[in-house]
Amino acid sequence: MKFITIVCFTFITCRLFAQIDSLHAGVYRSRDNKPVTNGTVVTQKVLSGTTLDLSHFELNILTLSENKIYTPPQDDKKSERLIVVKSGLLTITLGDSTKTVGPGSLALVLAGDGVKFKNSSSVPVSWYVLNLKSTNENIKRGHDAGSSFIKDWNSLTATITPKGETRQVFDRPTTMFERFDVHATVLNNGFNSHDPHTHRAEELILMINGNSQFQIGQAKFHAGVGDAVFMASKIPHAAQNTGQAPCSYYAIQWHNLKAD
Repeated sequence: MKFITIVCFTFITCRLFAQIDSLHAGVYRSRDNKPVTNGTVVTQKVLSGTTLDLSHFELNILTLSENKIYTPPQDDKKSERLIVVKSGLLTITLGDSTKTVGPGSLALVLAGDGVKFKNSSSVPVSWYVLNLKSTNENIKRGHDAGSSFIKDWNSLTATITPKGETRQVFDRPTTMFERFDVHATVLNNGFNSHDPHTHRAEELILMINGNSQFQIGQAKFHAGVGDAVFMASKIPHAAQNTGQAPCSYYAIQWHNLKAD
């Protein structure tokens, strides 16, 4: 009887671990997945799974043809979404606010809110969409902290550093997190972002331009334009620009605990 109990406990523990941590720290590439056409939009998956703090974690690249409109399915409102424009000019409508923004621009769509996309140009437009559901969801917390918003890359203030540039985009409570922190970094060639360090909060790096080498644990990986680098909780990590020109990326960090 004791043996059966131990086996059952081990099985349940393994199942729970698998559910919590199906995604591992590493570099994820969109080119490893085939594009799928669904109506007016083409979707290319970058990553999908669960982590320590996320019950749903998905990153896709969406492409909309010229003069087309795309409205995400109602089910997407259950997640919090971070939109980052990859190429072209994208018109985003959030509630009563509509803006046409270019590469690097982003939008935060709180859970429960709808969003609509339009391509009024004569060429396709692409954007990243990060869908997030945390294990610490609180719809009221997020909406009390402020509404969903759109930020134009050209409106972000750049702070010049010896290593390059940094732009703080936002750092606030949201519907999924005690704190959601997003900043953009431009790293000059040959420079390291920082010495290898760790933190409890998980983090995603979204490569916008250039090439970098990322240390994750004791291994090193190359990441280029369009790649995503997932840093699991307490994994040592650092970045170095290994290209011949500056590289840029978004650092996206979520804090499920106030103590993070």
